[in-house]
Amino acid sequence: MVGLATDQFDRFSRQVLQQRNAADLRIAVIAHPLGGISASAAQDRITPQVFDAVVGAFTEADAPVTASR
Repeated sequence: MVGLATDQFDRFSRQVLQQRNAADLRIAVIAHPLGGISASAAQDRITPQVFDAVVGAFTEADAPVTASR
């Protein structure tokens, strides 16, 4: 399983996961904001590192926990 968070909410997301005993959930971090931008601008934020983190979370047991934008 993998979660997505924007860089503005990365730290908060990890705090919430810690409180919910889910700190081992992988998070792919993408550039903020996502709302209020065009679909093509949002798509541009899916960098190769983010893509690899998401795919790796589903295919590799030792995939990186975090991918940055």
